[in-house]
Amino acid sequence: MLIDFFNWTAGQFTQLVNQGKTYVFLLPIYTGMLLTERIAHELTTRRKWNDSDGAANLFITVVQLGKDLFLGKLLPLGLVILLYENCRLFTLSHTWAGWLVAFLLYDLAWYWDHRIAHRTGLFWAFHHVHHSSQEYNFTVASRGFWLDNMVTRPLFYLLPILGISPFQYISIQILTSIFGIFQHTRLIHKMPVFDWFLATPSNHRVHHGADLKYLDKNYGEVLIIWDKLFGTYQKEEEEPHYGLVKNIETNNPLAIEVAGIRWLWKQIQSATRWQDKLRYLYMPPGWRHDGPGETTEDLLAQQKPANAYESASF
Repeated sequence: MLIDFFNWTAGQFTQLVNQGKTYVFLLPIYTGMLLTERIAHELTTRRKWNDSDGAANLFITVVQLGKDLFLGKLLPLGLVILLYENCRLFTLSHTWAGWLVAFLLYDLAWYWDHRIAHRTGLFWAFHHVHHSSQEYNFTVASRGFWLDNMVTRPLFYLLPILGISPFQYISIQILTSIFGIFQHTRLIHKMPVFDWFLATPSNHRVHHGADLKYLDKNYGEVLIIWDKLFGTYQKEEEEPHYGLVKNIETNNPLAIEVAGIRWLWKQIQSATRWQDKLRYLYMPPGWRHDGPGETTEDLLAQQKPANAYESASF
């Protein structure tokens, strides 16, 4: 009976993917996870959410869902299909080995796209939305730029060229999205063994931290091994302060969506030479054309003399 249920579920999943109705699968899972976490907060920690922040996140989610239904999934998926059918260099089989390679390529692309989003001004202007919440719960998982998936993940379009079929692409996207929701919670502390190789809640909390030692760390979506391999891993030592280095004090969804773009526009306007204006698009957030800025590297360099003085004073 269990095998029959599994086969039925797999069949329903396949049908929804082929019909492009992935929201039918994701929406009830997200809703159930959200309600469970909300109740668990009340029964265990008594820590209340910031209701205004949560409401803003859910409003952004609803708009994002509406956009995906009418446009957001069609254009990226259409391009994935076009690239797969006409430009692919390989063909990955639908055997377990093919699925494993597809997943590893997808997760690696996520790592580098995510890292680019944090280290270039243009893409940070979009990704800024996700990190602007000072809370950390499941609603934050879907707090994203309304044009996300269409313009903010360029490396994902390499995947069909490398042989990942549209069905594999969408299936992996759904399953990693569920895992991505699970990451965004305070209720799960450490997960021995899993913390070593997965982007668990503990590891992903670091990524959302505004504390200096947590900046630009732990980009992985499912696997944290990419961060360990490429030198961006940081263990959670104490719970982070969530949000941005300079927080935006608003729960207005529209203001949240445009805050990063407004920030970038101000940076571009501050430069007079067109070369410097262009540099703001690809240099790290905090870079300044007219002197020391506030990139992660700048902030770390400013901290070192203070630490050296404190050590000498003892």
